Amino acid sequence: MYKLVTVGLAAGLTVGFFAHAKAEVTLKSAEVMATTCFGCHGSEGKSANKNGYSIAGKPAKVLEMDLRAYKEDKKKGTIMNRIVKGYSDEEITAIAQYISTLK
Repeated sequence: MYKLVTVGLAAGLTVGFFAHAKAEVTLKSAEVMATTCFGCHGSEGKSANKNGYSIAGKPAKVLEMDLRAYKEDKKKGTIMNRIVKGYSDEEITAIAQYISTLK
């Protein structure tokens, strides 16, 4: 009985650790993933081009809604639809949260 409890506890802790680690990796890598945005939207999301669209500091919910619309082809873009399809829903949320913190 003791061995069964120990094995069950160890398995539960291991699963909990990896579930937490996966979420942490996604949040920490949001900054890296967001660099794909900076090619068109400017360094750190601030467009230097007068025709560009700055995204730095936009509300996370607005960014997330736009990214999902591009992913689902509900909103058309020149390249946005193709780029955002490479991200999971969790990654889109993390990217939007990161970009919203930029000033």
